[in-house]
Parts: sequence; C-alpha cells; structure tokens
Amino acid sequence: GIVFGLFFGSITLMPGFIAYPLCGILLKKGVTYMVLSAFSTTLMMVGILTYPVEKAYFGTRVTIIRNVISFIVAIVVALMTGIFFGEIFS
Repeated sequence: GIVFGLFFGSITLMPGFIAYPLCGILLKKGVTYMVLSAFSTTLMMVGILTYPVEKAYFGTRVTIIRNVISFIVAIVVALMTGIFFGEIFS
C-alpha cells in the first residue's frame, strides 16, 4: 500500500484543498494512516509532472536532487506515521 501511495502521489498533480478531503474520504474507507501519509506527502512535495517546468527554472541537477530528497522525506514521514499510530511494530 505504501508503494502505491508513494507512486500515485508522485505522479499526480492535485491542489491541497482537494487532496486533504480526499485523504479524509480514503481514511473512512479503511486506508491506513501510513499510506495516506505517503500519498499526501509525495503529492505535495514530489513533482514528476512538474519536472519540465522545474528543469527550466532550476536546472536538471537541482530538480532531480530536490525530488529525490522529497521522496526520501516522504518515506521517512510515512514510516514515522506508521510507528506513531501503531501500524508497524505493534
């Protein structure tokens, strides 16, 4: 589930005022906090669809570094969320 959350969050372009209510709906449907955390964090921080625009302004190297660091941060946030809510190591 986390891999799918990370993947779909990375490739989707959605504003926060739509993403956060969507996460609320998914939570009511039974999606775990860890998956929602991975999805929403990558959704806001990783930009695969915005890569061409970022590349034009910041350059290829900076854009790739920023996206990789953001992806790693999203993984850490998802794992910490899982630990905090008892979804892993319980």
